[in-house]
Amino acid sequence: MTESDLGQTDARARLARELHDGIAQDLVGVGYCLDLILANPETTIDARSQLRTLRFTITELIDKVRREVYFLRQASTLNLADEIRNTAQTLCVGIELKIELDEEMPPLDSELSYEIYRIAQEALRNVATHALATSVTISLIHAENVLELRISDDGVGGAETSGTRYGIQGIRDRALAINSSVEIQSDSKGTRIVLQVPIEEHASI
Repeated sequence: MTESDLGQTDARARLARELHDGIAQDLVGVGYCLDLILANPETTIDARSQLRTLRFTITELIDKVRREVYFLRQASTLNLADEIRNTAQTLCVGIELKIELDEEMPPLDSELSYEIYRIAQEALRNVATHALATSVTISLIHAENVLELRISDDGVGGAETSGTRYGIQGIRDRALAINSSVEIQSDSKGTRIVLQVPIEEHASI
């Protein structure tokens, strides 16, 4: 592991601790307060209904923060193909999945694997949340020192024209950070995201 990798690993570990000891615990505390209000016999029926909805939202946020902490801590041992597959199956419930993931990936440094995973995660979250797709195709292959991640769906499109809402700028920023190119096409036939990563400079020694 290079000195740069060690620095990035330390930074992720610090962020993971801050999320776990800060935001996650604060959210847990809010959840407990809501539970106490729900248990109060003086709380009206209408208020209970709204509070339960809020409690479910808090629980979902806690789960999201805990997953983020997990990935920050596990980035150095992240199996890229497995995590992309698991994320697709978790996020894209009810959507037909067509997955082609190269299981014989060359060794990659942990920072590269983490950034590629986050790009895939954001793209799949967009499919699940905004695309109204019935199917999504995911491929991760490498050839001639280039790793290609391709995610396409048959949804309503619109991602390119709503870059902020759909996290497109975040995908572009992450691609730039790893010296990679990303092509995004989004129209009425669906959205296609193609990331190409020159992996020779990122190979893990």
